[in-house]
Order: sequence, then C-alpha cells, then structure tokens
Amino acid sequence: MPRRASSPSLHEKKIMPRIPENRNLPAIIPQRPSFLQTMKEGFALGVGSSIGHRIVGAVLGPSNIPVVVKKNEEYEKCIKDNNDKSGCEYLLQT
Repeated sequence: MPRRASSPSLHEKKIMPRIPENRNLPAIIPQRPSFLQTMKEGFALGVGSSIGHRIVGAVLGPSNIPVVVKKNEEYEKCIKDNNDKSGCEYLLQT
C-alpha cells in the first residue's frame, strides 16, 4: 500500500513572503536613514524630552537639589573656616 502524502511538519514549513496582487508595484527595500534623517530624529527626541521635563516640572514643582547641595557646601566651608557650628547655622535656615 503506497504511503499517502502528509502535510509537512512545523519544522519543514517554509514561510514565504506575501506577494502583492498587483505585481507592477515596486518592491519595498529597507534603506538606511541618511545623516540628516538621523539628525532630525535626534532633534525631535531632544525637543520632546525637554517638553516632557518642563511639563513634569510644572506639575511636581521645580527641583531644589542643586540649591541644597550648594548650601551644604557653603555650610561645610564655613565650619572649616570658623571652627564654629553655631555661627554657620544661618546657612541652613535660609
């Protein structure tokens, strides 16, 4: 008795790309972006990031981290120069 043809297993199936019905259309060939396209995308990303940071800053309030660091540096310098903590506490209160 002859063997009947079975459907190919999953490992044997080959996935073929779909061919459009209209064969007169040009093939879409992926191209590398040009330098100007890369610059445009980078600029757009930077502007979008900047706008996002501004919105978050407006909602949550400005960040005071640089001010606090500067005040701590001034306080430590005052203590080293004067050897007196009580004379430098005004830097932390303002």
